[in-house]
Amino acid sequence: MEIPLTKAEITILLQEASVAFRHEECATCENYLGYLTQLELDGDQEARLYLAKHTPPRSEIHACLGCDPCPPGLLYAEYLLEKNRKNS
Repeated sequence: MEIPLTKAEITILLQEASVAFRHEECATCENYLGYLTQLELDGDQEARLYLAKHTPPRSEIHACLGCDPCPPGLLYAEYLLEKNRKNS
């Protein structure tokens, strides 16, 4: 069984995300919302409550701007690759 992410782990991942963003709009990109949603699914109760406070309102979320590479998309993909590697 997979161990849920803790608030401390989520905090680090969000700090890494903010450093990786090339544009202010990255924080409201649909790809970032997907990443946050995955973290929420993988987090423990405390982590989910923490994420709820740090997730932008859905009304502010916009479609991908087409950045190449997409910083939030890369974070999400790297997270999933690492998660799958650990679960293999």
